[in-house]
Amino acid sequence: MKRKCFSIPECLQCLSFLLYLLGSSLAHIQNGVELSLWLMAFAIVVSFAATALPWFGFHWLRLAPQGSRFGKAAALVLQISSWGTYGLAMFLRFSRNLPRFQTLIMVTTLLWAAWLLIFIYSRYACPTPSASDTLKPENGTATDPVRKARTDE
Repeated sequence: MKRKCFSIPECLQCLSFLLYLLGSSLAHIQNGVELSLWLMAFAIVVSFAATALPWFGFHWLRLAPQGSRFGKAAALVLQISSWGTYGLAMFLRFSRNLPRFQTLIMVTTLLWAAWLLIFIYSRYACPTPSASDTLKPENGTATDPVRKARTDE
């Protein structure tokens, strides 16, 4: 059995999620104390860097193309929406609207957990479709006209 290990970006995403959980727990317990805001902000920056830096040419953070493309896209949509809800939560925290701040921190935590689970699941549990240069119908015969002409002779 092939051993599967996490890559550097996956480890960074998991560690940033754990750091965010620590910060959000402190925010709920102590009504958004400054330490919790710093922890959550650092976790968001690490997550953003691990996601966006490969687009700008940092190849050591690039993930190997494997798994479901739909799962990767769904995870990216949830990730960007979690960043958006976090930004709105910080705006509400600085305007002293603590009940809505805590609600949005909870929503951000749920979105982040959902995208991280979808991201990891789509990379390791969903098989990567293999590329082929011929089309094969369900019965297993080739639909390539040249091959079909050869087998008919």
